[in-house]
Amino acid sequence: MNTLPQITLIQDIMSLPKVILEEICTDLDLDVAGYKGELANRIFEYLQQNRDIHEEVLQKYSSKIFAGKTSLSWFRLNNTLSIGSFKELIKENHLFDPFENMNVPSIMEITTDPILIGAAEGFSSSELFLRMIYKSGIFQEVFGTEIRTIPKTSLATVYYNEKTGILEIRGDSRKAESIAKEIARLLNQQINLEFIESPFNHRIGHIADDLKGELIDTTSKPEIILEEFDEDQIRAVANVLTALDEYFDTNDTEQLANQLEQANSAFGDQEISIPFSALILAGMDKVGLGGEREIRGLPLFDYLNPNLQEQGGFIRFSFIEDGVEKSYTVRVGIKSRSIYFTTPATEKVIAYVRENVIM
Repeated sequence: MNTLPQITLIQDIMSLPKVILEEICTDLDLDVAGYKGELANRIFEYLQQNRDIHEEVLQKYSSKIFAGKTSLSWFRLNNTLSIGSFKELIKENHLFDPFENMNVPSIMEITTDPILIGAAEGFSSSELFLRMIYKSGIFQEVFGTEIRTIPKTSLATVYYNEKTGILEIRGDSRKAESIAKEIARLLNQQINLEFIESPFNHRIGHIADDLKGELIDTTSKPEIILEEFDEDQIRAVANVLTALDEYFDTNDTEQLANQLEQANSAFGDQEISIPFSALILAGMDKVGLGGEREIRGLPLFDYLNPNLQEQGGFIRFSFIEDGVEKSYTVRVGIKSRSIYFTTPATEKVIAYVRENVIM
């Protein structure tokens, strides 16, 4: 059966932080000079030529190779499959046995439909890793009087654990649903996959609490849109803000009271019940609030947040691995129902997020 190093491609090595690539080069007595692509290519070529140490070298970094800066999307199987059943269904419905072989099609054969190119047992007998490849765009290169089009491919990693019955898709969150559908097809449609939405139906602060972290940035949309108000109402809100500025300069309450009365008249007795903070936000497309540390509890955030629909945000949390505490930052996407690591992750920290956010 394939091992994790056997389903590792040069793109995976290139995705490692440069400091790790330099460390691998040092271990292999290779030159550490150059940019990331040169280092990755140097390492991959050396390992291809020295197959006797290929497994040992890549196994050392296996907890980072399929992690790193990646987006996580989760699907739940309505009928949990054992690892044995999962493997047998995949083998029955695929052109080759991906658990014994690794088959990367030619670049011209790859389309936008995800293709399973290999699979391996994970760090325990209850988990599997599957590798998918698909066409994600094109590069255009000008040469003389012509423009050459070069296909761009992307990799995705699918993680399955029979103990949880959860399918985790790592890669571009926009492709997660297509990858899930292909996995369902390979499982002969014997199970249904559904997006795990529960953590994304709440405030991002709840996820921050689950991770024992800090909410350091949010992007939101106003609850009320500008088109719901007429010109007189919009002008009334602006006049109140102007009068408020003038009050701090002059301490004259008469002008401020006058503009508040006009606003009350413009909106009428029923409409003025809308919080004034919502009226201020109504003319905005997006609202971003952020800082270097926890923003909950800050006066402006607490004042505006009840009238905002969160679209995404950043959470910073700490995780101790091998006795060393490290800070990680993730971006939460409410619409995409995904969590993206902006700090390179390891398998253990991904497991921490999975266990605390969706389980």
